[in-house]
Amino acid sequence: MANLLDFRKNLAEVSDRKVLIQIMLDAAYQLRALLIDLNQIQLESGKDINGRVLGRYSRATEIESLFGEIKPIQDKREGEPYNFEWTGGLFDGMKIVARKQSLEFTSSDSKTPLLVAKYGEIFGLTEKHMAEAVEKIIPLFLEEICKRLQI
Repeated sequence: MANLLDFRKNLAEVSDRKVLIQIMLDAAYQLRALLIDLNQIQLESGKDINGRVLGRYSRATEIESLFGEIKPIQDKREGEPYNFEWTGGLFDGMKIVARKQSLEFTSSDSKTPLLVAKYGEIFGLTEKHMAEAVEKIIPLFLEEICKRLQI
């Protein structure tokens, strides 16, 4: 337990906006596997970070998925939303990169730049998934604050 002078010093340190942001980012980064899972759930349902359906499979894509040289790992049925899983490379390569003041979702899959150029904001979380993530991040954030305040 910290004495009052230590507490005031520690409180001043954690009151800094940049420190608070870094603590929050560190807490979120600890849960990167969960955040990636949530992003993958969105993409499996064909949605971008705004919850909009990015497109629907055509009859030609369904036929290619059934009779083409490379079989997809997920079905491609005419009229169904895109699920972004043909070879699995996009999902297998998904990661979160820590930047100075942010976390960035991306994938090491070679098709990533093409997919982002074509579909826009496919990496990140919808409001619903962000709320779910925040519920898990807040306890880690508060734990670190208490640790730094020595309480």
